[in-house]
Amino acid sequence: MISHARLLKLGLDHDRVIVTQLLQSYSGAGAASLAAARRLFDETPIPARDPPLWTSIISAYANSHHPLPALHLFSLMPHPNPFAAASATRAAASLSNPFLSRSLHALLLTRDLLLHPNVNVVVQTSIVNMYAKSGDLDSSRKVFDEMLERNVVTWNSLISGYANAGKGALALEMFYRMRCVETEVAADGFTISSTLTACAGLGDRQSSVQVHAFLVVAGFGCDSAVSNSLANMYFRCGDIQSAERAIEDIEDEDSVILKLMMVKGYVFNELYEVALRSIHHGNDFVKMIIVDPSVVGSILTACSNLLLLRPGRQIHGLIVTTGVSRMNHVVVDCALIDMYSKCSGMEQAQVVFDMLPKRYITHWNVMITGYTHNGLLAKAIELFDEMPEKNVISWTAMISGYIQSGLPGEGLRLFARLYNETNPSIQGNCFTLTSALDACSSLTALRMGKQIHAHILRTATELVVVQTGLVDMYSKSGNLNYAQRVFDRMVDKNVITWTSMITGYSTHGLGYQAIEVLEQMMSNGFRPNEVTFVAILSACSHCGFIDEGLHYFSLMRNEYKIAPTSDHYSCVIDMLVRSGKLDEAWKLITKLKEINEEDGDVWGAMLGGCELHGNVGIGSKVAKMMVERKQQTPATYVSLANVYATAEMWDDVYRAREESKSHGVVKEPGQSLIHIN
Repeated sequence: MISHARLLKLGLDHDRVIVTQLLQSYSGAGAASLAAARRLFDETPIPARDPPLWTSIISAYANSHHPLPALHLFSLMPHPNPFAAASATRAAASLSNPFLSRSLHALLLTRDLLLHPNVNVVVQTSIVNMYAKSGDLDSSRKVFDEMLERNVVTWNSLISGYANAGKGALALEMFYRMRCVETEVAADGFTISSTLTACAGLGDRQSSVQVHAFLVVAGFGCDSAVSNSLANMYFRCGDIQSAERAIEDIEDEDSVILKLMMVKGYVFNELYEVALRSIHHGNDFVKMIIVDPSVVGSILTACSNLLLLRPGRQIHGLIVTTGVSRMNHVVVDCALIDMYSKCSGMEQAQVVFDMLPKRYITHWNVMITGYTHNGLLAKAIELFDEMPEKNVISWTAMISGYIQSGLPGEGLRLFARLYNETNPSIQGNCFTLTSALDACSSLTALRMGKQIHAHILRTATELVVVQTGLVDMYSKSGNLNYAQRVFDRMVDKNVITWTSMITGYSTHGLGYQAIEVLEQMMSNGFRPNEVTFVAILSACSHCGFIDEGLHYFSLMRNEYKIAPTSDHYSCVIDMLVRSGKLDEAWKLITKLKEINEEDGDVWGAMLGGCELHGNVGIGSKVAKMMVERKQQTPATYVSLANVYATAEMWDDVYRAREESKSHGVVKEPGQSLIHIN
């Protein structure tokens, strides 16, 4: 202001050079000074407004995050130059509007600004960046490919655009092209950080290690920004030790940023206890909340998964104390509701929901999920009906709620409503379709399942999770030919897909086919999990494949290092007793330390074998042991009574039944459920 007053006294307020310098000094000093700069520009006579003056005011608005005035002034500029164009494209990029970006690009073409000598690369690079930040990566790539000259900023704009848009493979492709094909441009720290972000998004550890090796060789190992990206990348790839080593190498005074990264990395990798321990000491967590309130969501996620209500309440108190609760932070609010829901505190979750100043669909959805998770289906339905607006997540949450509550038929009826009564713009996603297929599996509703399959084919929903649901639905509905056909046509398979196919054959007693699929699975490089081995052991048990079953049981323990559970032991015991090898089964069950008194299924399988072969001696021992361990289910007494009946020991049959009554064990009548089309 003092300089401006002095210039007015000297009569130099119309000098172009001096006015331009004064305007530049105003533009970098806050909103009030920016307004003064605009007044100075407006008061300058039109003949005195040369291109540098126009460029200065446009750049001032663009740098001060006021994109609309910058673009408006650029449209009024009589003779725009490339420097003003670069500022205008930077302003347009901040608006992330593809239509506006295309309009500005057309304006630059009509004014021949892209043909300007020497500075052409600057303007074209700014256009590449503008399109990338607007989400129009196809246009960004097209401009990039048409450029005759590129600099490191050009490459960085496209690589970071791909990385931030979740197209990590294309980002890595561009990085490879930059370093190995068109090697005239050297990478900088921003290039490396963007490439590491792409690796993190893909979870591609192999590529990550290669990029890490390159940055060390290129001398970027001491760059704190690169090291931060490196640590984040290793966290996203699940390599905790490498991430921690990368953090140790960072020479950064701001430890709060590093702790933020560590907490989020631990939670991302489901190391919830480690995440909570990392904030236990000191007051850094309060500083972390102030710097990044979303970290509260990560900590609440840890509390909800560990069912730690008390620490969750303490975090809630910090949210209120630090003022985060007044920010209407959707992620934090939803994490808080979810924490109370998973810790069986639905009343507190409802209080949080009721106190929200503004409720978004996400808040309603997490409340519905909380009620269904706690078995309060009526409250979930009430909330669902009250929702002012629903999206596909709302419908999916309610459909899943019905299925979880044992009402698959209601879930299918709601699924039909989704397509018959709602806005056509709301279509079921892969989770909706998978939930509907799960309901069909529960009801063995083959006709409805085929209709959903037809819809999947029409909409080209070829995701692994949906196709796995189809395999499971057809298997449980008894149509293994369809299940195998869907399975064979799948381009991508995962361990769950293979296990579903094995389970289908196992359930229907087709042991040879189950073994064949398992062998194909292992030969294709897929690692069976504990559920896979339960399925194959069950198949061997029902088909009498003793040698094969024992082979796979040994393979599971020795080759794949999977600790057997009661389900695995039940299958092995059942396999032995079905073939009449009761003595071997008894030796195994009494020798294994892994079998404890809670493993009622294992002892039940043993008792069932005694019932099948009429072995009174072992059967009575097993039954007595189960009764002593308070595993006296109706099936226990029924099986024991049948063992005595096979041996015509009628007094013992009567005694077993009376003992059942004296323990208050009542056998419920059997029920069957079928779906009538």
